[in-house]
Amino acid sequence: MIARTLRVGGMTCSACTGRVESAILSVDGVVSAEANIGSGTATVTFDEGVADEAAIAAAIGSAGYTVITGGRDEVSRREELDIETRFRDLVLAAVFAIPLAIVSMGPMFGMDIPLGPLHMCILQIALCVPILYAGRRFYRKGFPALFSRNPTMDSLVALGTSAALCLGLYNTYLVASGDLHAVHSLSFDSMGMIITLVSVGKFLEARSKHRTNESLRGLLSMAPDEATVIRDGREVRIPAGELVQGDTVVVRPGERIPTDATVTWGESDVDESMLTGESMPVHKVPGDTVYGATVNGSGSIRANVESVGEDTVLFQIARMMEMAQGTKAPVANIADRVASVFVPAVMLIALACLVGWAVAGRDLQFCLTIAISVLVISCPCALGLATPLAIVVGTGKGSQHGILFKTAASLEAAARVDTVILDKTGTVTTGVPEVTWVRAEDGTVAMAAAAESASEHPLGRAVVDYAGSKGLAVLDLDGFESITGQGVRAYIGGHRVLVGNPRLMDGEGVDISCAEPVPDECTAVHIAVDGVYAGTVGISDPPRPESPSAVASLRRDGIRTMMVTGDRRETAESIASRTGIDEVVAETLPGDKLSKVKSLQVAQARVAMVGDGINDAPALTQADVGMAVGSGTDIAMESADIVLMNGDLRSVPAALEIGRATLRNIKQNLFFAFCYNTVCIPIAAGLPILLGFEGLVMQMPMLSAAAMSLSSVSVVSNALRLRGFEPLSLRGGRP
Repeated sequence: MIARTLRVGGMTCSACTGRVESAILSVDGVVSAEANIGSGTATVTFDEGVADEAAIAAAIGSAGYTVITGGRDEVSRREELDIETRFRDLVLAAVFAIPLAIVSMGPMFGMDIPLGPLHMCILQIALCVPILYAGRRFYRKGFPALFSRNPTMDSLVALGTSAALCLGLYNTYLVASGDLHAVHSLSFDSMGMIITLVSVGKFLEARSKHRTNESLRGLLSMAPDEATVIRDGREVRIPAGELVQGDTVVVRPGERIPTDATVTWGESDVDESMLTGESMPVHKVPGDTVYGATVNGSGSIRANVESVGEDTVLFQIARMMEMAQGTKAPVANIADRVASVFVPAVMLIALACLVGWAVAGRDLQFCLTIAISVLVISCPCALGLATPLAIVVGTGKGSQHGILFKTAASLEAAARVDTVILDKTGTVTTGVPEVTWVRAEDGTVAMAAAAESASEHPLGRAVVDYAGSKGLAVLDLDGFESITGQGVRAYIGGHRVLVGNPRLMDGEGVDISCAEPVPDECTAVHIAVDGVYAGTVGISDPPRPESPSAVASLRRDGIRTMMVTGDRRETAESIASRTGIDEVVAETLPGDKLSKVKSLQVAQARVAMVGDGINDAPALTQADVGMAVGSGTDIAMESADIVLMNGDLRSVPAALEIGRATLRNIKQNLFFAFCYNTVCIPIAAGLPILLGFEGLVMQMPMLSAAAMSLSSVSVVSNALRLRGFEPLSLRGGRP
């Protein structure tokens, strides 16, 4: 199974997303489909042995929509072209709708229009023609959707305006037949104002949706267009898109790095804030990795190209954001269920109103006016936009701070977390441990360093670095075995060397009762040679400077904090007391973290697990929200729901704050949408007339169109408010 995100053009409301999803699911081999009106995408999971993208694109096309190819630049160009077209159509409609309204309603306000009844009808029809052209998209999409029994918002507008037009033409026929009073019942102005006012809302909606994707486009636009490479011994400027693996790029002070590469010469401070949200530059020396679109500081460097195009970290981030914006949060299911039956229900309500008022003795003019008002005022657009736009803005806001949500579901789940489990090493602490206490001979330390030289564990590297700093000779290994969660076993010069924690020593039958206790802030690493205790080194890994602030932010929000680590209890409790963590579970194995997550979930806790994404992978997967703390290279970690691009632990409470703000915004949008339809449909159905406001009858269609546009604009505007949200835990800068 593979997942693909397709860019779909032409979706205008939640009913459109339903049509697109139904069309995609009709293709053999497709497992799931999620269309998103906010991002204009459809995320499809399918069996590549049965289905392919061409078949899926054809199905989308048969439903009346288009698949946009050519990359993100083409999508942006299409969006801008659509906005320009909508604006031109809006201006055209307004230019003719205003005089149409004046001609139609002027006599009601004492205006003298020197035209006979028939000429008045002909003039209004003439003014309607360009307005109909300006609103052509409603008919092009609305009627085919209606005939295929999948009506959309465009279908409601097309039906309502067509009914108004037909009513006007019928009254024109009556005028031409001699019934001059029928001129007062023309409804051309209603049709004109409906198209104009709905076009206003659609234009503002399209422009706002375009703005919601600016964070993603802005991220990708940071990549430089050109790069300086060494070719045939000299520097040459080429388009960045022509770089290949193995090229040597030259980056001068102040330039953006063109792609992911490894520094081979020179050193400099590089600003990686656009990837990690971390404002402090990172010092780079030969052997370090630099990332595309980051900004070089004051030094010149040369680097060997490692990744290009969509294999770079920048594009992986963009792909992750796009996938998140193309998925649906669980809360969206409410709106989807309502929207799936909304348009047909509105059409039935309109028909019921028409019949009901006719039975009550009202004339055809009145009954059609009420039916048109119901069709126009009902707005599934607001329902369809309520969730996806908030998701798009929320994920964009997260990316600005180096917080990448993989799915919309992870964004919503983050809002509901009440317990956070933190790994210690590299998460709460700096992850760069060093030997600070030694009770062993140099020869013993040299053997321990040799044993740890084949290990990738941070504590092992600390022993190796310490031996190197003391100038101890590196011994040859005859054999090596890593024992997960305990230490290593090695064979050196005919000796069996054990290096690890008390659990390892106990399991190997080594008596360490004579070992001197290490300081509380240190982790004890014992050394045994041929089954006999030989010494101990103490390794300390201090808390990150921002860890106390991050934990304080979590506790301020009422979130329970817990540190689960394989380290000894004294060390773990020392770190916890210095950072303010509520609970400590120490001396665990990797599987114990998974068990702890499960036990908390059984107790109805909603758990976020924060770790490095490697040893903690099972717990990250099991948790309601898995957060991987990385430095950019962790972008590919599959086990986490959220990737924190920087090492700042305050990104954890910030991610939860963004999740809560987004979920709150979604609920507000859904309230606006549901409340709007609950209140406005009865009004359009004739409630004011029952209360004695007969004079509103002729204005009802126009008022309905204005209210419908206002509902969409209010939801979009509320979603855009999230752009100004700043997590409280990150305010005031970083240490």
